Amino acid sequence: INRKGLNMFDKKAELRLYPHQEKILSELRQTMREHKRTVLMGSTGLGKTELSCQIIKNATDKGKKCCFVAHRINLVNQTSERFAYYGLQHGVIQADNPMYFPDRPVQICSIQTLSRRKQADNFDIIIFDEIHVFFKAHEGILAKNQDAYVIGLSATPFTKGLGKHFTGLCHPITLRDLINQGALKDFDIYGPAQIDLSNVRTVAGEYKKDDLEKAADQPKLTADIVDTWVKYAKGLKTICFCSGVAHGRSLEKEFNRRGIKAKEINGYMPKEGEDGANKILDDFGKDEFQIIISTEMLVAGFDETGISCVILAVATRSRMKFVQATGRGLRKHDGIDRCVILDHGSNTERLGFPDEIEADFCILDDGKKQDSKNQKQEKPEKLPKKCPSCEYIKPAGVHVCPACGFVAKHIEPIEVQEGELAKLERKKQKKDRSEYTIVEKQAFLAQLNQYAADKGYKMGKKGVFGWADRKSVV
Repeated sequence: INRKGLNMFDKKAELRLYPHQEKILSELRQTMREHKRTVLMGSTGLGKTELSCQIIKNATDKGKKCCFVAHRINLVNQTSERFAYYGLQHGVIQADNPMYFPDRPVQICSIQTLSRRKQADNFDIIIFDEIHVFFKAHEGILAKNQDAYVIGLSATPFTKGLGKHFTGLCHPITLRDLINQGALKDFDIYGPAQIDLSNVRTVAGEYKKDDLEKAADQPKLTADIVDTWVKYAKGLKTICFCSGVAHGRSLEKEFNRRGIKAKEINGYMPKEGEDGANKILDDFGKDEFQIIISTEMLVAGFDETGISCVILAVATRSRMKFVQATGRGLRKHDGIDRCVILDHGSNTERLGFPDEIEADFCILDDGKKQDSKNQKQEKPEKLPKKCPSCEYIKPAGVHVCPACGFVAKHIEPIEVQEGELAKLERKKQKKDRSEYTIVEKQAFLAQLNQYAADKGYKMGKKGVFGWADRKSVV
């Protein structure tokens, strides 16, 4: 019996894949004929759990032993309930879990618990959820299962060094394709004005990296967050990502002062209890309040389908965090076909639109260090800091608050300035290859050649890398 009082093995639904999921499964099989360890790159809302169910069902029908591995307890529980929904009998390898049935051919596992137990070395198929969150425990399990077929699931497999452990990447369908097919909601992003490129020089047809970084590195929050939400997203179920606990509590107070029900949740609060994280999540799922404000939580693996607005009240340079955060609002649900993204941190200008980021990604990072020209700089003197939990002023270098015991994670401070968000428009793309000039084509080929050289690809004929030559005509 699960936590909702339902029999975990009363079959309640027949597993049927959508056409795009059937296509994904077919391409994944093709990739795994050459790569026993493959990452399946798929956007939020792709149905990775349903795909996993189908893969495991097919394998167990052939007598194979399978496990699905997650890195968080809530993801283990979510997956267990979903497998049970489709009548897929399984056990759960997780500390103190009542579903511990180690003899069943299907196991759903906590990565930390599995890595410490003997069951980690006898699987035929292993599926790692959210593989971009890669631990030493993953390495240990991979080492014990040299002959197993391994699939890593992720919307953002950009983690450095992931290519050392997985040789294949399967990316059969893009975020934009899923939106166009109606599997996900489309989105509108509102943010500050576009960055000023007037002082950015160009080299070989591309912006000079140092100049561009300087122009784009403006991590300020603009406009009043509550007023902006009222203007563009009033009435929409919302998730807000903020810069810290104190910031989140301040936003919670301001939303509620304006008559908008909101609750703050963070990675430091207890999981259980009336004020615990699980109770807040349950209440949000039941629409007890409209806005959930998150600090260091809910970026990945949070599957609340009713969300139609994402507030980025924080600046980040991480493509993974940006894509994962915006993806929380793209799942389809009745009545609303677009998601409103309020980007107060200029993240879109700095990183690009979410559906464009993956277009720059075609291979797994092999962990090789790139040359760095950074020089050692004198460190500024450390200053006292305010505790984000109780506002006690801590001495410099003290991480544990002497007053309340709170341990804060380092998050860069966010400046706030007056202003107004505006809808961000994409630059018009040229449709026909013939519209590009010879100079533009040569510049693009030069960029591809430089990328290939940096990655150590083999030089082809006439000074052109084969990889660059193929890519230039795609």
